[in-house]
Amino acid sequence: MSKRLRQLCHFSMFALSLSLCQAQASNQFVSELKLLNYTDSYGNVSLRHSKRIRLPDPLHVKGNLDLENSDIRILPKTTRVDGNLDLAYSDITALPRKLEIGGYLNLAHTKLTYLNPNLRVPGDLSLIGMPLTQLPPYLHVGGNLYLAHTKITELPAGITVKGSIYLGGIQLKSIPENIMVGGEIYQ
Repeated sequence: MSKRLRQLCHFSMFALSLSLCQAQASNQFVSELKLLNYTDSYGNVSLRHSKRIRLPDPLHVKGNLDLENSDIRILPKTTRVDGNLDLAYSDITALPRKLEIGGYLNLAHTKLTYLNPNLRVPGDLSLIGMPLTQLPPYLHVGGNLYLAHTKITELPAGITVKGSIYLGGIQLKSIPENIMVGGEIYQ
C-alpha cells in the first residue's frame, strides 16, 4: 500500500471517529437542551401531563421532578432527584435500581406492584391507591408513610418510618415489634 493511500485511510478513520463522537455529543446536548425548556431557575423540572417522554440517562435533577399524570413508563437506570419526585397518576411500571431522592416520593395511583428492596425516601412516601400487596424489606421513610387504598395486609420486619403511618382504612393482620415508627400509626 502506498504511503499516500495509508495516509488517506488514517484520515478517513479519524474523520469517522470524530463524526461519531460529535453525533453522540449532539444527541446528549439535544436531550439536555430539551429538558432545559421545562426547568425553572431553581432546578425544578415539570413534565406534568406530558406525553411520549424519554429522559436522558443518567438523569440528575437539582430540584424537584414533577411527572404527575404523564405517560412515562420507565425512569433512566440512574436517576437522582435532589428534591421531590412526583409520579402520581403516571404510567410508571418500575423504579430504577439506582434511584436517589432528596425529598418525598409520590407514587399515588400508579400501577406499580413492586418496590425495590432497601428503598430509601428521606421525605414522605405516598402509595395511596396502588395495587401493592406488600412493602419491601428494610424500607426507610424519613417522613410519613401513606397506605390508603392499597392491598397491604402486613408490615414487613425491619422497616423504618420516622414520621407517622397513615393506613387510611386498610386492615393490618399484625404489626411486627421490630419496626421503627417515630410518630403514630393512624387507622
